Amino acid sequence: MSPAPDDTRLDGWIPARLHVEGEQPRVDWCHLGSQRFTDPFFDETLERRLRHPFPLLFRHRTSLETLVERQTTRPGLPVRGLVFHMSRCGSTLLAQLLASLPRHIVLSEAAPIDTVLRIHSRLPWVDETRRIEWLRAVVAGLGQKRNPEEQAVFLKLDAWHVLELPLLERAFPGVPWLFLYRDPVEVMASHQKHRGAHMLPGVLEPARVGLGVEQLSELSLEEYGARVLARLCSAGLEGYRARKSPALLLNHQGLQDTAVSRLVELFALEPDALEVEWLTQAAARDAKNPVLPFEDDTKQKAESVSATAREMAGKWVRPVYEALEAERLRALTR
Repeated sequence: MSPAPDDTRLDGWIPARLHVEGEQPRVDWCHLGSQRFTDPFFDETLERRLRHPFPLLFRHRTSLETLVERQTTRPGLPVRGLVFHMSRCGSTLLAQLLASLPRHIVLSEAAPIDTVLRIHSRLPWVDETRRIEWLRAVVAGLGQKRNPEEQAVFLKLDAWHVLELPLLERAFPGVPWLFLYRDPVEVMASHQKHRGAHMLPGVLEPARVGLGVEQLSELSLEEYGARVLARLCSAGLEGYRARKSPALLLNHQGLQDTAVSRLVELFALEPDALEVEWLTQAAARDAKNPVLPFEDDTKQKAESVSATAREMAGKWVRPVYEALEAERLRALTR
């Protein structure tokens, strides 16, 4: 590792990873140059960049305070939108739509953001004010203008970040956001095939999802997962009802037909004719494997889910899903 660089020498570098040394957070920087975040996920862009010799061999490491101080002279592009979701419900499509416009920097489930949001569990002295300060500094570092056409930053957050929705609203006041959700049976079917990290007991603090430590060993994976999904959906609903910023509830059903128009409306994108074409092309591709065309898997998921997963989805997630639907439909009639 090289010594801590001066402000100018960090141009073209991003805070790629945060970690804790002793009681202090540190930042590992990666040279990204002009490469855009166009992959479905943040980590994929980093992996692609690290195939090149320079960013692989040359690194910088600094304190997190260096990143905070840098924000005063390099504030980054403005954050224009936040995407929350219950997982496996089409949020990657929304991120890919936004990233299809070269004027956007889209940070899709960026690990440094997750680290800041969860760091207080490792460092009890970190309060909410400090987390907000660090979150803004990390986003500013990731959202530097590295191409002439770039104008704004969008955050597509991890599913469990909806539990931090009030903090994120305070960190980015007035920034529009949406919460995307899907029929719980279809979401459970997707996790049945390949479980997301948050669907495994112990990854999230039990209290964050309304459980006690002693309950973890008593619950099946299906019940635990259903209760996590129910808590995420409840957080989205509660956040929407208490919203301090423009917000939208969006159901995966019909997303392929409405995603572009809803994003354009909520985030005031005002695309020109060429950008409309880019958005249309992105909507027709598989979000997680853009070389393939989109295929609707709704029926397949509904048919493949296990009886236990279906039962748990109905017991724990269905009531809050229906409450979300009722709230969404009320908003459409206003």
